Amino acid sequence: MLMVRFPKAERGKAWRAMIEIGPVRLIASDPIYEVLPAHVEMLTTRGFCFELVTTRPRPTEKRRHGTAN
Repeated sequence: MLMVRFPKAERGKAWRAMIEIGPVRLIASDPIYEVLPAHVEMLTTRGFCFELVTTRPRPTEKRRHGTAN
């Protein structure tokens, strides 16, 4: 899945355009939306201003030494 971020002025118009294509999910309060490639294509053709957001790899948890209770 791809993630996008919009300027505040474009969020409402972009949201309404995206839900016509398919499901969209808000995944951060920033707001960052998880979208399909078809959404990105539509946003580009309609001239919306947006930023593709990349994910940072999560640090893996270190293994704890010891015994289970």
